[in-house]
Amino acid sequence: MSISTKVLLRKFCKYVYYAGAGNCWYEDIHHESIVYKLYSFISFAIYTMMIYLENVAAAFGSFPAVEKNSAVMFAAIHNIVLTKMFLLLYHKDSIKKLNREMATVGENFEEEKVMKKQYWKVKYGVLIYVVSVYLSLIAYGVESTRKAIVEGAPFYTVVTYFPYYEDTSMIAAVFRVFFYLTWLYMMLPMMSADCMPITFLICITFKFITLRRHFEKIREKFDKDMLTIDKKDAAENLRSGCLEGILMHQKLMFLADEINRVFGIIMSLQVCESSAVAVLLLLRLALSPHLDLTNAFMTYTFVSSLFILLALNLWNAGEITYQASLLSHAVFYCGWHLCEPDRRPHRDVRRLVLIACAQAQKPLVLKAFGIQDLSYSTFVSVARMTYSVFAVFYQRGE
Repeated sequence: MSISTKVLLRKFCKYVYYAGAGNCWYEDIHHESIVYKLYSFISFAIYTMMIYLENVAAAFGSFPAVEKNSAVMFAAIHNIVLTKMFLLLYHKDSIKKLNREMATVGENFEEEKVMKKQYWKVKYGVLIYVVSVYLSLIAYGVESTRKAIVEGAPFYTVVTYFPYYEDTSMIAAVFRVFFYLTWLYMMLPMMSADCMPITFLICITFKFITLRRHFEKIREKFDKDMLTIDKKDAAENLRSGCLEGILMHQKLMFLADEINRVFGIIMSLQVCESSAVAVLLLLRLALSPHLDLTNAFMTYTFVSSLFILLALNLWNAGEITYQASLLSHAVFYCGWHLCEPDRRPHRDVRRLVLIACAQAQKPLVLKAFGIQDLSYSTFVSVARMTYSVFAVFYQRGE
């Protein structure tokens, strides 16, 4: 079976379903039974309770400096994470419609070679992000275990108000381990919320590539038709192909707006989360010059996962802008200039090409909070700003 956009999106929605975020596919292939809804409700209730305890610990808890800093940092991160997960649930009906439209638009124009590139880009992009996240979380668990065994400190990964820091009882240890396992499992719906907009960004990018290839194939077919059939029939075939391309382009512009509407806040929160938390982690690394191997690995992998997430969002959003900008050239060179003018305006291919070129020349740019462009240059700007803020605080600390 070929890896079409429809197959790719259906596979990703299967992962979202098993992560506990419900059926986001437009067909009822993953039934949300009463048992499943109960499982999903209990899971999110546990996540919410754990994050609530993190917030209380950050605001009122009495901990050593390292644990207090971790409490503040994770409270900020997990508040954003929970917001993104609930936004995913809130927009579930819109996501189903978006899946249906994305799966069907230009379905007949898809090429196997292009679809394979799309599949591998989604697969390896998501895989690299997932691996970086779990490497960081495992490193947190290993470091906390080492401190508990070697230094006799309580086992702490996520810092919650309960159990208290001084509590060394078995029940307290069980709760700390339970919260760590909850943290590991919470990453599944969190990563589905993170990776879903990335998947849609990649898919719509390849839809524009497919549309450009459609106009290129129109020209190839038109050149052959001019040698084998009547010129009027060749021009009619060209007109039909251009009309199909224009309709697909209008649909893609609508889908780009829908992606921005549904996932705009999630992508914007990811930009804020990646830059702000990266500053905190880099400061922690700079102000602790004698970090052991596990602690350093833990911090580096955490920073890496944040920048990988930021890059996947901004690079793929920027790629949409780039691929959409190439479309006008493919439309212009489709072969319209070799057709004779038609006295019937509604049948004149030149008018269609003029409309298509005008539409394709409008820049397609996604924006964070409706202000900041999501693009390659924004990634560089955010990375520079992160380092600049870190450098200022580091110099003041010295």
